[in-house]
Amino acid sequence: MRALIRLLIGLALLNLASAAAQTAAAPKRATKPAPATVPDPAAAVLKQANDLRQHERLAEALVLFRKAAQLNPKSVDAWWAIGTITYDQDQFAECADAFRRLNLLKPGEAPGWTMAGLCEYRTRSYEDAYRSLLHSDRLGFQGAPELAQAGRFHLALLHAHFSSFERALVMLTLLARSAPITPEFAAAAGIAGLRKTWLLHEVPESERQLVMAFGEALIAAFAQEPKSAIAKFDAALAAYPENPDIHYRLGAYLMKQGLSDRGQTEMKRALELDQDHIPALVSLSETARVNGELQTAVDFGTRALKLAPGNFAAHLIVGRAYLSQERTAEAIAELETAVKLAPDSPDAHYSLSLAYAAARRTKDSARERIEFDRLKN
Repeated sequence: MRALIRLLIGLALLNLASAAAQTAAAPKRATKPAPATVPDPAAAVLKQANDLRQHERLAEALVLFRKAAQLNPKSVDAWWAIGTITYDQDQFAECADAFRRLNLLKPGEAPGWTMAGLCEYRTRSYEDAYRSLLHSDRLGFQGAPELAQAGRFHLALLHAHFSSFERALVMLTLLARSAPITPEFAAAAGIAGLRKTWLLHEVPESERQLVMAFGEALIAAFAQEPKSAIAKFDAALAAYPENPDIHYRLGAYLMKQGLSDRGQTEMKRALELDQDHIPALVSLSETARVNGELQTAVDFGTRALKLAPGNFAAHLIVGRAYLSQERTAEAIAELETAVKLAPDSPDAHYSLSLAYAAARRTKDSARERIEFDRLKN
């Protein structure tokens, strides 16, 4: 992962330089003489620093980039260079500071927020990293795919760390389509599936085999490999038969595969082992809704919400149940909360678009449908 980011940093810097050159070379259509410009006192220093960097004289280049930033605190190139060089040198505190300064200058560009979040993560400033990566997520993680993958992976870790387990799993599911599957990826899936707030280095030795066995089953499910996934779930259950989370995830997966009888059996077993198992309550609520048992759906869902008011899946399922009951205003309230809690969930946006349509809020419905189309691809 670090090697990919190092490569990306170099490419990103080249891209910035190329964009700047193209801007400088673009023909101007001024109809009157341009006003006199104030010379940039950092320009010459910045040029020297870039020359040194191209010759791999990074320590000397960094000194000059710092000087350029002092001379011109609004120099995007200087702050980007400081941030990328210090990241590559494991000087994460200075890296984070450089990208925070850059983000003040370019708040609408995701790569700076992603890099800030990665640096803050490495300094263990997890709340700051979470805010930065959430902001990058809201911007769509613009930029090169490798950097976006790194940002999304760390955001998934932080979702779990801050108890947003379903959001972590949603993001890992999306990542499984494009990111390399590593032991760290499996561990992240296992942690989120077990609803633990551990970071990778915090997994207790006694829980590592459970985390990996469960994580590998989840990855197979993410990758849409039914035979492999069910076999790995069964192996995990053989080793950990009293774990409600494995029963629940297997049940949910079986139901998606059309094996509803065994799926519901596994769900109910999860509730037998843990009567307050929120994901099982949410899933049973959705099953009841699909079967037309709307009040049962609301009862299971509201029970989950009482236990976990911040659970986006519970708001989503209760909103859907209300919509099926034609309780449109209540449905919109729940689904808006679901979207707010999980803006990267295609299902939440789609359900909200239906609720807005039912309320004849045509523009709002269209907006949510566009977001659904963006996220599902």
